[in-house]
Amino acid sequence: MEIRRLNDLKATNPYLRLGTDVSELEKSIQTLGLIAPLVISPDNVILAGARRFQALLNLGYTEAPVMIVDKGALESELVSIDENLVRKDLTKIEIEGHLRRAKEIYQKLNPNEEAEIRTSNVSVDDANEQTEIQKKKIVLPAEKFLNLVAEKTGLSPKQIHEAINRDEMASAGVKEARKNGHLSLSQTNEIVKLKKEEQQKSLSHLKSLPVREIKKFVKIAKTKGVDEAIKETPNDPHAREFLEIEMTLKKLLKKFKQLEIEGITLIDLPKDTQKLFSAVMKFSGDDTYSTAGNENFVEESLQ
Repeated sequence: MEIRRLNDLKATNPYLRLGTDVSELEKSIQTLGLIAPLVISPDNVILAGARRFQALLNLGYTEAPVMIVDKGALESELVSIDENLVRKDLTKIEIEGHLRRAKEIYQKLNPNEEAEIRTSNVSVDDANEQTEIQKKKIVLPAEKFLNLVAEKTGLSPKQIHEAINRDEMASAGVKEARKNGHLSLSQTNEIVKLKKEEQQKSLSHLKSLPVREIKKFVKIAKTKGVDEAIKETPNDPHAREFLEIEMTLKKLLKKFKQLEIEGITLIDLPKDTQKLFSAVMKFSGDDTYSTAGNENFVEESLQ
């Protein structure tokens, strides 16, 4: 731990997030002081603590305690990524990119890492001789990495794995469409099952398809090709609305069946609910619905 002049520090690290609102952090520093030091490289490049650095400058500080990390380029980059991963204001796409890069660095730093999880002695009778066989389970660097990141971020190993997979498998066009809000997470999870060139070729078609249709598209594309998949999954502009209606009607039918078991029928429902049901029937072209004992119900409900 050392004290360094703020003017000597370099905020050139691409992972730093400068220009953000640090007003709350300034209040904390004024009240409690700087709790965590800035993390820098031997040549004064800030690896972690950009917001703290900004707040100190805003408050008029000229120097601050620093922790110097004297490691190689990959280790220094990993420090910066770790700092960002615990932040709350990163977008999902930024998190996924950071996780993928962190995994790449970890595997480069630990190419032959092994861990013995369980060792057991098993007796084998071979011509009346006992032979001890040790069973070892190898843990790949990726697996250890997932567990380490899970501890830091609170995400499950499965969530981290899926996030990295999305970033690795998604084409540039898919990432851009997701960034601009044109694709949901669920849509992306299905689209990345295609090759990147197939994603690019079919992206404009897939953007407006609901997840269920994208699953169908991917299945067809893998067996018959993208062109045939486009033909067999017509891009209906109202596909999402139709799917929402279908899901709502399925829930409605399930509720009716539950009530039927208890001996409750439509006539037992509140009048407003009956009117809504009648309006739905009217929309479907069926004007015959009415409740027993209320022959004028349909006409009343549509007034």
